[in-house]
Amino acid sequence: MLRAVALVMALLLIPAAGAFEYLGEVYTAKTDDGVKIKLLRYHPPGEGVNDGAQPVVLFSGLLCNMNEYLTHTPLELKDLYKTQLPSELADWAVGDERIQQDPMLYYSLAYYLWKQGYDVWLVNYRGTGVGELKSGVGSARTSLDTWAIYDTKAAITKVYEVTGKHPVIGGHSTGGLVSYVYLQGAKFKWTFACLFKKPWCKKVVSDDDLVRERNGLTEGEETVVGVIALDPAMIPPLPKLTDLKLMWLLLDTPLYIDIRGIMNLIAKNDRLWCATTHTIDEVFELIFEMNEEYGQYSELIRDLTFTNPGNMNDELNDFLVRYVADSLYTPTLAHYNDFGTHRTAREYFENGGRSYLIVPPEPNPGKDGYYYYILNMQKVRVPFITLLSEYDALVEAEQIIRDLMEAKTPHQFDEYYIIEGTAHLDLPFGLKAPSEVFPKVGAWLEKVRVYPVTPH
Repeated sequence: MLRAVALVMALLLIPAAGAFEYLGEVYTAKTDDGVKIKLLRYHPPGEGVNDGAQPVVLFSGLLCNMNEYLTHTPLELKDLYKTQLPSELADWAVGDERIQQDPMLYYSLAYYLWKQGYDVWLVNYRGTGVGELKSGVGSARTSLDTWAIYDTKAAITKVYEVTGKHPVIGGHSTGGLVSYVYLQGAKFKWTFACLFKKPWCKKVVSDDDLVRERNGLTEGEETVVGVIALDPAMIPPLPKLTDLKLMWLLLDTPLYIDIRGIMNLIAKNDRLWCATTHTIDEVFELIFEMNEEYGQYSELIRDLTFTNPGNMNDELNDFLVRYVADSLYTPTLAHYNDFGTHRTAREYFENGGRSYLIVPPEPNPGKDGYYYYILNMQKVRVPFITLLSEYDALVEAEQIIRDLMEAKTPHQFDEYYIIEGTAHLDLPFGLKAPSEVFPKVGAWLEKVRVYPVTPH
């Protein structure tokens, strides 16, 4: 339970920080619309980056930052975290002195990839991050399209500029979404009709030349080698109450909400921080217990099961609340609400032929004004490894298998797995990650890193 941990934190009055510049080299990339985003080229303290190795670029999930791949005992908490390693370690971690000294490092995907010899790069989308790793905020009208088209491209081209190598990309949840959108050759195109309607509106289109370059049919600075998709986001199984007109009006109000800043303020109040962290832990456990008993009857309970307390410990829970939770833009929530309500995945609903959408249109690209990601998966050609959580809350495993893995152009190195005992949020860094998730990613990377950039 977090009660004891939160109590000690309250006594020590430790703020909820989250800037880990000491874990690598910090880079800045400028997007096509002029926003500066931050990248971290990872290495453990006292070590160097794996210069010259295959780059791996990871993007984070919604409401998260790059810290979800950086689990470790932060310098300010070295006397607090008392993580116990499992009796049987994953083979890759046996005899690792760094993990023995800091057991939290066992759950870091960045450390695992670095240990396997990869050049690891982590990205903070616009609006996320802390301190030197805080990316620019840009417009409050930022949608999933913005992250996928502007921020993803800027990060990939920066890595290629620095390393001269084409990266493997991917990440958790939204990190998987921006990867498949990017590989569809997506870009913004200003149109007269859109400008006449709403000055901020810009259409998403697919550029055939970008499809070829990004998927390695022709080689260029935007080419990628493959994708690591950890519970990639597409159509969330949302309850019907999200389709209320009031809900749409709220989500359609463009706001940037600095949740990380709010958490920092909470952390400065010892009683409030203790109550907040304890309440979050209790809520997660209650939802999970309800799902175990009533899940087969309750769609709402299933939808809320986005973390599995049985796959977390006190320190991982604390790290999640204290360092990983980050800011959001309301249009990103509206975008996912459109996906879930209308059972599709397409560009932001304000970009299409209709400015406000309650009744779902017939999915007929070119006639209803929208570009559909879900209907253009065949443009995605690079190999994917997709690891899916067992509990179908924010991501339904069967839907991803059907609409992504079986819809994309097949590749000999395509793989997908459902990881038992995991939920959406804890899949990348939970207790099962070092033994169930990381080795599968490592084995797959061994196959694709020798794969030629331009397939024949």
